[in-house]
Amino acid sequence: MRRTFTPSGKHLFAVLGAAGLLLAAACSQNAIGPSAGLPPAGARVATSFDRSGAVAPPNDAWDVVPGTLHASFAAPLRASQGPATLRLSLPYPENRSTEVFAARSAIVSATYANGTSLRWPQPATFDMQRRLATVEIPRILLDGATGVSVALGVDKRGRVKEEPPGPRYWDGRDWKKTGTIVSGKHTVVLIHGIFSSVETAFPTGYIFKCPNDIAKAQGFDQVLGFDYDWFDPPQPESKLFAAFLQQVVAAKPSSLTIEAHSYGSLVTLAALPKIGSDANIANVVTLGGPLPLRGTPLGEPKNRWRMSMMFGLLDWYLDFPPDVVDKAFDSGMVDSLATNSDALKQILSDYKGMKNKPHFVQAAGTAWICFIPGIRSCNYSEETFKKILVDGTGVQLPWDGVVETIAATSTDIPDAVATPFPLSHVELECKSSVINWVAKQLK
Repeated sequence: MRRTFTPSGKHLFAVLGAAGLLLAAACSQNAIGPSAGLPPAGARVATSFDRSGAVAPPNDAWDVVPGTLHASFAAPLRASQGPATLRLSLPYPENRSTEVFAARSAIVSATYANGTSLRWPQPATFDMQRRLATVEIPRILLDGATGVSVALGVDKRGRVKEEPPGPRYWDGRDWKKTGTIVSGKHTVVLIHGIFSSVETAFPTGYIFKCPNDIAKAQGFDQVLGFDYDWFDPPQPESKLFAAFLQQVVAAKPSSLTIEAHSYGSLVTLAALPKIGSDANIANVVTLGGPLPLRGTPLGEPKNRWRMSMMFGLLDWYLDFPPDVVDKAFDSGMVDSLATNSDALKQILSDYKGMKNKPHFVQAAGTAWICFIPGIRSCNYSEETFKKILVDGTGVQLPWDGVVETIAATSTDIPDAVATPFPLSHVELECKSSVINWVAKQLK
């Protein structure tokens, strides 16, 4: 939904009353001014627009459009007072319109009275006629804030190389896009989750080779993988995965196991009924899967801003461009993740109708995603994210920063073996403790 504004060109400082009067800040001549609306009643706010000002991009896949809106408050805002959101609008240049609208993402920075600061991605809506982007910041993020700045993010040109989805073949050292499915082998097929690929979810490197670790511990002598467009709903991607699995089954492996991380669990569940009743898949391993019917309460309409923020932070953290988050919302992928969504109900119903069901092994995480020892950390505390992404949403703790433990160990799949680990969402694929535990559960 696009909102229309009529900003004036008055002074930079005003007092906003209970009616939530719209404040517009002056900028250069013949330009549409930025605006701020609906802070707590009686709050004094000063706004300014730096047309050439730019903020640092959050990762190498983002670029930032010049032009930053600044709003400062005479007294710290309080989350318990006033309307639910603070609305901020800023103009964007006509020559960047296509990029801005494709990304539909803003970078918001807040400073607080206690001297701390917080930066996060926020979805934007657009008035295309006036070339205004609008961000509505939830008040829970502004408790104690003394100022807020907003800029617009876009995909960095030439930074992202699109890799075609499809099979991947492990040769013992690297993942390849071409290869052969050998018959008579104990075979495992690996499939990734959101913001990843087989190559990044089950990586190779100087320190370790995750596919080799899995093969050695779990007794496989053939490792295959499958890449798909994770920002699409599970059903269309499951058709592609099912077609590949049919090729694997046709090659007559001595055994076949599927090992899926995160959203790949839903794609796998949706693919299984499409393979054929004669397919003999021994095991399906899910690692942090948002399994039916639990899904996530963050996918429900009232929590969309929280889901958008979580996806945006994962986007920053895992070096993706902003447009993939917008794709996930537009495609219906996010809708499919909501608790008891029609997509999850259909997946579970189709699975229960299968004649030959595999043995299910489920691993769940319980640790926060934002710090991985020796690899990376981030500027957000676990307490901050629990407050923003959990409080009042219906999400149950513990969780792994992406998926609730109660979802990843769901009992919707009959006779599954499930256990939690003190690991984050992105550690479940390659940690030796998980790999070795899974090895003991396989049939």
